[in-house]
Amino acid sequence: MNLCVGVDISKGYADFCVTDGDGNIREEHQLDDTRPGHDRIRELVQGWDRTVSSNEDLLVGMEATGGMERNWLHLFGQIADETDLEVYCINPLILRRFAEQRLHAGKTDRISARLMADYLRSGGVEANSEGTGKSPRPGLRTLSRKTKELIGRATELKNELHALLQRVHPELALLRLRAHEPVGPEVNQTASDARRGR
Repeated sequence: MNLCVGVDISKGYADFCVTDGDGNIREEHQLDDTRPGHDRIRELVQGWDRTVSSNEDLLVGMEATGGMERNWLHLFGQIADETDLEVYCINPLILRRFAEQRLHAGKTDRISARLMADYLRSGGVEANSEGTGKSPRPGLRTLSRKTKELIGRATELKNELHALLQRVHPELALLRLRAHEPVGPEVNQTASDARRGR
């Protein structure tokens, strides 16, 4: 029977809810985001991994919380190397829509962890794989996205500056153009220099 571990991450701790394939809650834990808490979840995951057969899955899902999930995501990535564990970082909007469909009204850490486990159990991860994903290297993805954003922003700022320069000082724009691209007499001078062998 599949085991689904829903994780709700808060500042300094996380709530865990373990459900089986039928949706029955098997365990609930609240662990600190410290070395002892990480050691404890490692022990728990290894125990859960032993109860899952080879044709079943052990799934862990957590909501992307804007950075607070990084320690746990990194830890589960390490544990996944040792066990048969699939780790997902779920888009908060997808999870919110899922909660609305299920008519979950309460919002506590414990309820959120249960909701995450329920989402994993329902197969939502596979259905919405575009908005979710295994995230073995979230840092690289974030770095790449940020780099693209900054390059795009730099281009926008350069274009704004050129437009402003053109409006305020059109003669400076013309001088800039001449500095980069030779025109008129400069082209003739270059051509005659080339013929003379300079």
